[in-house]
Amino acid sequence: MNIKKLLLSQIEKVVFDLRYDFLYEDECGELLCQVIQRDSSGSIESTPISFHLRINEEKGTGQLIYYQAQGEVNRQSFDIENPDTILAILTFITGVLGSPPKNVGPES
Repeated sequence: MNIKKLLLSQIEKVVFDLRYDFLYEDECGELLCQVIQRDSSGSIESTPISFHLRINEEKGTGQLIYYQAQGEVNRQSFDIENPDTILAILTFITGVLGSPPKNVGPES
């Protein structure tokens, strides 16, 4: 099982559903991840949250350290054998990003 691929795919799905972009870079076994919001021209408008993701593939455990503009805002540990810990990660990210913007049709 590849925990890194599993977590990244689930985080990416949540982020995309909320209409943000998700970028990550794998450096020396530690993932550096950013959730970004783009403006209408595609330029980066803001980075609501970023995090370091450390994974121990052999043990099935890891930790996320979340950052916002003011610095570190939260830490969460996970164990792949405990689905509640994965759900807690997705719930926290969803809470930070909020609900997706409403699609507003043309005015009549």
